[in-house]
Amino acid sequence: MAQPEFIAPDFISNNSAEEIHERMMNNLPKDIDDMPGGFPYDFTMPAALEKDEFINYHLVRSLMIAFPQYAWDEWLDLHGAQVHLTRHEAEKSSGYVKVTGTEGALIEEGTIFCTPATDTGPAIEFATTETAEIGSGGSATISIRAVEAGPGSNVPANTIVIMAKPNKAVTAITNESATSGGTPRESNDDFYDRIAAEYDNSMTYLGNDTDYVRWAKEAGAGDCIVVSAADGPGTVKLVLVDANGQPASEDLITAVYNHIVSPDNRANRLLPTACAQLSCVAATTVSISYTITGLLYDTTTSIEQIKADFTAAVKSVYSEAKDKGVLRYNDVRPVIKGIPGVQDFSTFLMDGATSNIVLDQDEYPETGTLTFS
Repeated sequence: MAQPEFIAPDFISNNSAEEIHERMMNNLPKDIDDMPGGFPYDFTMPAALEKDEFINYHLVRSLMIAFPQYAWDEWLDLHGAQVHLTRHEAEKSSGYVKVTGTEGALIEEGTIFCTPATDTGPAIEFATTETAEIGSGGSATISIRAVEAGPGSNVPANTIVIMAKPNKAVTAITNESATSGGTPRESNDDFYDRIAAEYDNSMTYLGNDTDYVRWAKEAGAGDCIVVSAADGPGTVKLVLVDANGQPASEDLITAVYNHIVSPDNRANRLLPTACAQLSCVAATTVSISYTITGLLYDTTTSIEQIKADFTAAVKSVYSEAKDKGVLRYNDVRPVIKGIPGVQDFSTFLMDGATSNIVLDQDEYPETGTLTFS
């Protein structure tokens, strides 16, 4: 949910430099020259400009940072600290690389494997998180983690194919599966949502659905589907996606479980005593394709920017859809109308149709192909 727009209070209005200066001129004694170019006029205008900046910039910003609804960046972080919340930093993706080579060769922890550099970007580096030995089969599967955090560290399968420092004992390298879990730094809007939840009356700490969603997001999940009595009475299953709307990685699943259950320190346990078992799993995503024809937009945007804006905005609809078990056409269609620069369009299709898409309990929608023209 986006932070609300700040509306300046009434006492801020009528304080432009021109309005301030006009009042200053009106307050001069009647026998003093107040004509433009005169000494009193030129002498007081700099003061009016300074007062204008103080009121309309510094004072307005001071009012905004006083409230979490309008604060940003480090100021919003301070509001989070007041309710014992910390903004999530960017996370590194993880996965596995298959190394083929001489039997018995050691691949030390911290060895760097990477994708080749391209015309559009540098090589993406991954470091092994364990020491491994190439076995009798001539290969070893080794866990890796990206060197740099962020969504750019999520790479497709069979793209990690080189070593930063070649090893004669290694003859082939690949990642048979895509890496996952690389997420951006938590945005102001998402962090504000978590801060607002701390003030929400629905917060109980008794283990209702809202509590589980909040706890999962505290551990870094982008969203969470709560399945009650998943394996019988007293059991709860959390179906997780990351901040990119992708199925949660193993690292994220472990982080959410440990945050709620706290297996090493029962004093920090959030899981209610009445809950006998908690399980955390990655969501099964359902790819939704979107087609828009007759798209009319102004010069402030472009097709690519509209696609990016739509992908970001539709995530809020996905969050509501997973609670209802259905992605409604009439909930998604208005999203395109709210994108800056979009003026009109002829046709909007969701998976080639104008009908709703039913979701199973463990399914979470994700944005697939975008065909905008």
